[in-house]
Amino acid sequence: MLDQRLQPVMPYTALVFDCDGTLADTLSANENAWRTALAGWEIELDPAWYRARTGLSGDRLLAELETETGAELDYPAVRAAALDAYQWLIHTVTPHRQVSAIAEAHRGRVPMAVASGGARQAVEETLRVTGLLPLFDAVVTRDDVRHGKPAPDVYLLAARLLDVDPHSCVAYEDTDEGVNSALAAGMTVIDVRPSLRSET
Repeated sequence: MLDQRLQPVMPYTALVFDCDGTLADTLSANENAWRTALAGWEIELDPAWYRARTGLSGDRLLAELETETGAELDYPAVRAAALDAYQWLIHTVTPHRQVSAIAEAHRGRVPMAVASGGARQAVEETLRVTGLLPLFDAVVTRDDVRHGKPAPDVYLLAARLLDVDPHSCVAYEDTDEGVNSALAAGMTVIDVRPSLRSET
């Protein structure tokens, strides 16, 4: 049975979903990918530290890691290593059924987009592996905008591609950074975390 907390309340003209942690359970795969990548720089990724920052873009995550450790990181190289490691872990990713069911129920009824802070290659592969890609009219990623979450850029671009007013959109998110991003874009936000906690 669908969690009623996830049902959008009229009026709305479009739905916009975060990908990692919202539509798909990518936490372990992403954490392990970053851990593998950072091992090349002799940095051990603390799980609690990482999980408190899952809403950050890769560059912001690495900037905070540099501040914490004093390391000097080659951002493009670390990101590329993490992306490569993620490809080997993609088979472990599954949909969050409560959230993906909302998207499936609205297919063909309203325009829908993904607005992710992740890299396009990883986001599109995640959506393909989980079978969710055909549900969406547009996919926006960190690669498409100047500023990642918590800036509103990905959500504003998603609304523009759907040709809808951001204020008429309902966004689905699982992190504070993501919630703030969608709110800054003027969208109504449904925080999926309470529903996902009750799912497990």
